[in-house]
Amino acid sequence: MIGTISLENINYINRSAKLGIFIGEEKHRGKGIGKEAIQLILDYGFHYLNLNSIQLSVFAFNERAIACYKKCGFKEVGRLREAYYLNGKYYDKILMDILKSEFNETYIRNKYIE
Repeated sequence: MIGTISLENINYINRSAKLGIFIGEEKHRGKGIGKEAIQLILDYGFHYLNLNSIQLSVFAFNERAIACYKKCGFKEVGRLREAYYLNGKYYDKILMDILKSEFNETYIRNKYIE
């Protein structure tokens, strides 16, 4: 297993969810696996679960992840300043989201998924 990805805290009334992703070993990072997984789950969330908004949070020091999220269409919508303390230093927690209207791709090729 390379990692995990999920849509959590799905709210069907507000049509929103939170994205969680983890790529384990360093050797699997930087190969586009995370980007592809995110695109697939966004497609599933928007086109099969009929969500309107998918959010995530990321710590400011995780520049690689932030760049990946931006490539997938996420936008920064807020920041919790110095919300995370690690090894004697505080880091901001960045809040990002993407709306269904901003996601115009189709990655799931199985036309039998309904």
